[in-house]
Amino acid sequence: MGPVRLGKVVRAIGLDGRLGVAGSEGALARLKRVTLRRPGAKADEEREVVRAAPQGRLWALSLAGVADRSGAEALVGSEVLARREDLGEAGEGQHYWADLEGLPVYTPSGEPVGRVEDLYVTGGVDVLVVRGPGGERLVPLAPYVTVDRDGGRIVVDAPPGLWGEEKGGPQAREET
Repeated sequence: MGPVRLGKVVRAIGLDGRLGVAGSEGALARLKRVTLRRPGAKADEEREVVRAAPQGRLWALSLAGVADRSGAEALVGSEVLARREDLGEAGEGQHYWADLEGLPVYTPSGEPVGRVEDLYVTGGVDVLVVRGPGGERLVPLAPYVTVDRDGGRIVVDAPPGLWGEEKGGPQAREET
């Protein structure tokens, strides 16, 4: 499996080379190394994590070899990645995007809905983008979604209106 995206460097923090990383959760605090993927760079850079701590809505990340603000500013726009095997388990009820991408999605009765193609991080409930025979469907990662990693699938016990097929659903049109 390839590297897992943990977030993106959005700004420098302070004068000591700390990076402000958005789109990440607590995985950064458990890592000893991360990989930086700079836009336009020919190769990724692996760096040792000196310290990682939450700071407001961002993670403040200190990396070996980044000692001042200009060094941190040079990394703004970089993706922060890690090897999946370095991440361990995400925790109860949580999932890494890399574990969900490409999984088939079914209804409880076993009808195929499609495959997970993308993920929208909303700041509230993340939303899976599922593409299949019925087109593209947006599925919030809510309690009616069961991720069966061992079985390699996701089961969605959709409430009325999620698929837009029921009368009065979000895609239903009133007849005139």
